[in-house]
Amino acid sequence: MSLSQNADATDVVDSDARPSAPPGDKLRICHIAATTEGGIWVYEQLRDLRDRFGHDVSVILNGDAGTLVDRFKAAGIPVLVADFEYLSSSDLFALPKKILRLASLLRRERFDIVQTHLFHSMVIGRFAAWLADVPVRLSMVAGPFHLEAYTSKWIDGSTQWMETALIPSCEFTRSIYKSMGVEEDRLKLIYYGPDETKFDPDGHQAVPIREQYGWPDDTPLIGMVAYFYAELGANRWTPPIAHGRSIKCQADLINAMPAILARVPNAKLVFVGSGWGEPGQQHLSNMKNLVRELGLDDSIKFFGYSSDIPGILKSLDVTVQASLSENLGGTIEALLMECPIVATRVGGLVDSVVDGKTGVVVNPSDPPDLARGILELLTDREKAKLLAANGRRLMEDRFTLRTTVEKEDALYRSLKAKAAGGYRLHVSALRGIIGGFVCAYLAGRYWLFDLRLLPALDAGWRPWHFHRTRSRIAGALRRLQGRSTHAASTYQPDARTDPVSGGPIVSPMRMALYRFYAWVGRRKLGWGIRKRIKDLFRQ
Repeated sequence: MSLSQNADATDVVDSDARPSAPPGDKLRICHIAATTEGGIWVYEQLRDLRDRFGHDVSVILNGDAGTLVDRFKAAGIPVLVADFEYLSSSDLFALPKKILRLASLLRRERFDIVQTHLFHSMVIGRFAAWLADVPVRLSMVAGPFHLEAYTSKWIDGSTQWMETALIPSCEFTRSIYKSMGVEEDRLKLIYYGPDETKFDPDGHQAVPIREQYGWPDDTPLIGMVAYFYAELGANRWTPPIAHGRSIKCQADLINAMPAILARVPNAKLVFVGSGWGEPGQQHLSNMKNLVRELGLDDSIKFFGYSSDIPGILKSLDVTVQASLSENLGGTIEALLMECPIVATRVGGLVDSVVDGKTGVVVNPSDPPDLARGILELLTDREKAKLLAANGRRLMEDRFTLRTTVEKEDALYRSLKAKAAGGYRLHVSALRGIIGGFVCAYLAGRYWLFDLRLLPALDAGWRPWHFHRTRSRIAGALRRLQGRSTHAASTYQPDARTDPVSGGPIVSPMRMALYRFYAWVGRRKLGWGIRKRIKDLFRQ
């Protein structure tokens, strides 16, 4: 999520500011997103689908209060509420109830198109839409993050077949789905394009950042526009490359500054963005401490949150996106503003930042290479301007909100024309039975493997160790040995002792049991059942 996607702006426009709806069938469209903050792209897509194409639009969010809710209500777009949380094992076992409630809501509203965004709402939303027999069911995948993590990837892969089609929003995401076996004709690439009318370089004044800090007007200025997110835990819900790291990697840019200052001593760096929640605020504090430890207080400043992202971008000589996992991460907005950009070679960043054509691409988690890329643009201003100008042309051609909603409208109409009527009671009943087995599989696999077995393996346990069983057997053998020693010291022959060998007389029942064990031990693994079944079918 880029900061520019959450900037406050007046988004409710009059009817003359946008093209009138063309003639055609009006569709009932619902988007689902598990958020009430940020997510302006959901609002912009639905607003333009209504204003430009005349569709009847609604949204389902996970609450009835927040800045995103306010945007929809101000625009007159109906807001419905559902529960999408499943962060613990108890939440997981409550999923069927949440899915059924959402399915009931969808059946009541009778939407033609249901499109989900974000992982939590995607899984619950797709299950509910499939169960309700919505005619066209789509997931627009906001980024590759969940597909680079073990648990979320297999959950997505186990349920993606419920969708009519998937909408990856970068080439990298599409390639992952293809590697998972998803048919290519079910993958429809559509980018999350921002509203291009908000990012016109001729329509904005540069924010006076240099003046605010008392720097000369010709000071080389580097910037990163992004929230500060908390360090991620080392678990199977996060990509391995991001374990223990903040996804935006402001630390890499800070660590790259000494090398930059060695070549361009008067360069300055500003971070534009606040901490995302309390954990993000803590990470922001950690970054400030890192700057102090490196003695870079005069060269690196924390600007804080700004609603004027276009003005910020216009003031920068180079903007940077150093993420570890990302979709497009603010690169579209930067290039629309013709701001030279350096980005890491991850996710969808390489779709918009084409190395040597629209910007400079560097390796992730590599401060020296990041410094190299920034210096390449700082020391060759003509090249930087040329790349940025090329970038704006590419963004206008492929990465705008206008292109996004045009492709969505065409996809919706195409799929709706092929779809069955939908909301068939007998189909929902059959899917309810199948869905019960799917839920049982998801809950069982998650509980057994993700919560129990795999964490135990991570902790060093191996199935052939059987530490507890071995200790119990050893203890039992020691007790038996002690009893045998005691019995030998007080041995007296009795009626159950063989007078010839002196050993115990084995009862017929025990002998039969020994022989049964010996017979079982000579059997082949599987008892020949599979062979007998195959022979039966051949007959």
